[in-house]
Amino acid sequence: MADMMSDTNAGTLRAKKETGNRFTDTNKIPWTAFFLNGVDYKLLDFAGDRCTLLVKVEKGTKLAIHQHLKPVELYLISGSFGYTDPETGHTDMIYAGGYLYEPPGTVHEPTSPDGFMGVAVIHGHVLGFSADGQEVRIGPEDYYRRAKENNAVAHLGLEP
Repeated sequence: MADMMSDTNAGTLRAKKETGNRFTDTNKIPWTAFFLNGVDYKLLDFAGDRCTLLVKVEKGTKLAIHQHLKPVELYLISGSFGYTDPETGHTDMIYAGGYLYEPPGTVHEPTSPDGFMGVAVIHGHVLGFSADGQEVRIGPEDYYRRAKENNAVAHLGLEP
């Protein structure tokens, strides 16, 4: 069995408040409307090509088909989220406490029968299409821009 860390011997380590730590009361961040109806988010972190969101989805929401160009991770706090494989008809769902990792290249049309609240980590862009068939790419900078327009980024400490 591997050695466990000791809670009594700190060696040379000394606890201190690190520069860059950010404690955030998410109740003070306003919800920002997502790019699709029925979805809102709070931008928790932004690092250029990656962002972390608290996401809220209304019951019965079906998202447009899209492709993840980089990984996306989702942890559900409440509700349900999943999608059906159109070739097999098999449906995969996660529920409160569930985690989903979507690798680059994932193409899906997810649904949320019960709605959900969850934390999403988005690495890179998502590729979809507008109503008139034009290719649309949405990435972390788009989430940041939209949240900034909604006065919902002060907690990040990125603005002068």
